[in-house]
Amino acid sequence: MTTKEVPASLDRISIPPSAFDWLFEHGRGDDDTLPLVQIESPDTISVQNYVGVIETPCGTQIEILPKHTSDENDAGVARRLLITMITESMKITPRRAPNAEIAAFNLPMTEWLASAFLDEASELVRRGLRSGYTTFETREPFLRGKLDVARQISATGGLHRFSIRFNEFSLNRPENRILRSAVEHVARRTKSDQNWRRARELSILLGDVPVSNDIPSDLGSWEQSRQLADYIQIRPLCDLLLSNRLPFAVAGNHRGASMLFPMERLFERYVFSSLKSQVPAGVQVLWQSHDKYLCALDAEGWFRMKPDIVVIDGTRTWVFDAKWKRLTSSRKGYFGLDQSDFYQLFAYGQKYMAGAGDMFLIYPAVPNFPVFAEPFELTKDLRLHVLPFDLYTRDAPMWHSVICQPHCNE
Repeated sequence: MTTKEVPASLDRISIPPSAFDWLFEHGRGDDDTLPLVQIESPDTISVQNYVGVIETPCGTQIEILPKHTSDENDAGVARRLLITMITESMKITPRRAPNAEIAAFNLPMTEWLASAFLDEASELVRRGLRSGYTTFETREPFLRGKLDVARQISATGGLHRFSIRFNEFSLNRPENRILRSAVEHVARRTKSDQNWRRARELSILLGDVPVSNDIPSDLGSWEQSRQLADYIQIRPLCDLLLSNRLPFAVAGNHRGASMLFPMERLFERYVFSSLKSQVPAGVQVLWQSHDKYLCALDAEGWFRMKPDIVVIDGTRTWVFDAKWKRLTSSRKGYFGLDQSDFYQLFAYGQKYMAGAGDMFLIYPAVPNFPVFAEPFELTKDLRLHVLPFDLYTRDAPMWHSVICQPHCNE
């Protein structure tokens, strides 16, 4: 991103000085967060680690899309890929395709999210919202529900009023308050006429439900029960809309339409869900198994291990690790491979696979992806395969032949 006038592309975009200054000041990360931007020159900053949408206090909305090949410049294709990865990661299944412009992914990701949320909210309202009991504590001139004796005795003044506690069966429950808040959020933020109209219609239908005064608390109180099975799909959408997933602190009370995701984590989850959907029945695919430690002291485990993916088929085990990084064809620079990743995989192989078998290190497929005729030999019995993962076909060579071989003739 630069303050210079440049043609817009997936690589470069012009932003106003006010947005540049704000990102320069607040996007460099700290001890607890990865940086969003890196300073390239006095008038240019580059975005790293995160993808999504961020809105600066001056109203500039910046969409950051994944780009894993140098010749990729179609924003619609990149946006479609990002939305697929986000929905996979958060287990969101949109009910139907939105309007033609949004379905073609020509609008920012936030409009697609708003449309998907409105689809789900409309279906939920059509089926009927769930009511629940809400406890109220108040003082009234009449007795209702249960008298709170302790509060009544300690009350000073107004002794003609009763301190009472009662339950009221109504739509005023955390899930519905979050739903109403998300509808109002869309109505305020959307730039799509159709989304605004649908949000206003839903706002009227939800008129008996108050907005949430404490969104984190209400999200934490979201009930997971059979009674609320119809609410399962809409919860992650509400979370995305209301959480403002900024990876760094912002100045003042600014709360823009920001929604940023660490690309490394999205890629890991995308590889996991792709692999899980392709393995034969009966094969377990575990996400970040964390039941083993690197070492122990006095029978106490130290340094918990957490590989991205562990696949188990009977007595056989495989470990997968996914890295969002573009490898090169230059052997001189070790093709872009990191020594620390190999150390990490070697440790996983000892603890999860007893030092024998096949392991996989997965990177996004690129045109100049290095060709390895053989796997890396970590030990005589432990092999590490470095494989390209096709983001569109959601497949990597060889993992089928290794994992599915015993099932081929079944």
